Amino acid sequence: MSFIQKLRGFIISRKLWINIGLIMVAWVLIIWGSLRYFDSYTNHGQEIQVPVLLGNNLDDVPQLLSGLELRYEVIDSIYDPALLEGTVVYQSPMPSDSTGMGVKEGRIIKVRVSKQTRLVELPIVVSKSRRFAETVLMTKGLRTKTTFVPSNEDQGSVMEQKYRGKVVTKGMKIPINSIIELVVGQKTGAEFAYVPDLNGLTINEAEERLRGTGGLRLFAIYNDCASNQDSLMASITNQTPVAGDSSKVPYGSTITVFASPTPQVD
Repeated sequence: MSFIQKLRGFIISRKLWINIGLIMVAWVLIIWGSLRYFDSYTNHGQEIQVPVLLGNNLDDVPQLLSGLELRYEVIDSIYDPALLEGTVVYQSPMPSDSTGMGVKEGRIIKVRVSKQTRLVELPIVVSKSRRFAETVLMTKGLRTKTTFVPSNEDQGSVMEQKYRGKVVTKGMKIPINSIIELVVGQKTGAEFAYVPDLNGLTINEAEERLRGTGGLRLFAIYNDCASNQDSLMASITNQTPVAGDSSKVPYGSTITVFASPTPQVD
């Protein structure tokens, strides 16, 4: 029997076609099963609307995601003293009402939240002049109050610096906007003036209050004031040295204040 005849007999044999049929059925089952598996694994056709987390407090996020089969993860915190601690300032993915898109079940929503405290390294200003020490601390976002002690050797110089009543150490980190006590030497018989509380006043009102207080002078730093009108209407939010029952400075000292525009109420 020739090769051609043998090949023809093999091709038309029932056994070959049964095997081919079984292979095709197996491939159909494999492809169909794979598609069903991937549809189930990827939640094909499922779409969950992403809620608005922006502007809400982190404590409220679990309730906002309740029943949605979504999770969240805090990836970072951003210093913003104007917002309440833990306010959501960023989310990814963004809310569906702004993007028109949904997500799959189990998706993790990544959020950034605000914090009102940021740590800064406290500079050591011992043996520096009071004015220089106040300037250095102010550039770090810190405020000061001054305690004067009699001294004929260290007149006008910082002899100690304290935070919450304790002498500070090099490399110490404290929250921004903290008050640092400067212990300054002053010759006996020097005249002092009490530091007035200027918070909440406009610059004009503060200058009026400083009149007759031992020649105290005002130095204003404006934040977010875009025009002269903004500056005139700005209110004082912080001052250094800070006011207090025992807060005194020598006659002729300068009070540094920080002023921001007053929000307009409709």
